[in-house]
Amino acid sequence: MTTEIFVLGGTKNPAVQKRALARWMIVCALSSGKVEKRDGVVCLENATTKRAVLVALSQALQRFNKAAVLKIYISDDYVRNSLVNGWTMKWKQNNWHKIRYNGQLAHQEQWKMIQAQLAKHAVAFAQAEELDNQYIKEMEWRNNHVRN
Repeated sequence: MTTEIFVLGGTKNPAVQKRALARWMIVCALSSGKVEKRDGVVCLENATTKRAVLVALSQALQRFNKAAVLKIYISDDYVRNSLVNGWTMKWKQNNWHKIRYNGQLAHQEQWKMIQAQLAKHAVAFAQAEELDNQYIKEMEWRNNHVRN
């Protein structure tokens, strides 16, 4: 049984936001056929949406107290591609610096935490084409219509 995690950033704007928002949702189909959902919101002051998405993913992963089979859907292209392409392992091997030019890695602590949290799970990441589904649409509706 696969558990799905959805993470949605509040905006695609890469700049520092006054209030950076991100939402997470965990969806699990039980053996009885019932679908259980848990969700949460991250609101960070003076931060980027990327950071909010990383914190949201970390918060969702904290909900698991044992290893699980996960499929993770992430709306932020950079965060998703970093995880899909295995950049976190390369950064870890390079002492948490970027590979090209050995530059400083932004949001290093969040990346370290997520790398450690993911290590205990069997994880697959959804491709960009898979982001058009009912749960992402539900989260987008909440972003636009529910006050945080």
